[in-house]
Amino acid sequence: MKHLIYLLLFFPWLVIGQSNSQKEEASSNKEVSKKMVASSISSHFNSKVISAYTNQSEQLITDFYAYLTLYPQSESEALQKEIDKSIQQMFLSETTLVEDFITGSNKKIKLIELLQYCKENKFVVSVNNIQNTSVNATNFDMRYQLLVTNNAETKTFNFTQKVYLFPVEKQFGNIKKTVWELKLGEF
Repeated sequence: MKHLIYLLLFFPWLVIGQSNSQKEEASSNKEVSKKMVASSISSHFNSKVISAYTNQSEQLITDFYAYLTLYPQSESEALQKEIDKSIQQMFLSETTLVEDFITGSNKKIKLIELLQYCKENKFVVSVNNIQNTSVNATNFDMRYQLLVTNNAETKTFNFTQKVYLFPVEKQFGNIKKTVWELKLGEF
């Protein structure tokens, strides 16, 4: 009976103690991850690797607009959902704020809203002069010109878009490895 009383009295403390140590470990892992991200891209990679990531950033932006041009051509809702999914995987989040270049409202909207506008409107886009303007601690700033033809009217937009480079831990079978991913951000 005494053992049962001790167990009932001390069991919550054991669980709380274990829970706290798990929280501390998770917090420690987050701190390590933050330190990796906070340290600059330049400290992790040499200029040739940074140049390669810059080229991949340019290609990622070009691919994004290529996907957008598929909307006016696709009649199938299933295909549009696949396009949505592919584009969303290119971005940090579907709630990333982007410029509304389809309706021309000159305001920032969520990516998911832009995708809906793209489905509802017929347009043609062309990307010109993509260039890296700066390498920051966690991202590249990519500047480019976007030509949008909508309803026989062509507008030119000059954008600076963030392309984030960050480490992600992936598992390959029994092996865990840190890989670096590029994701599009706000513009």
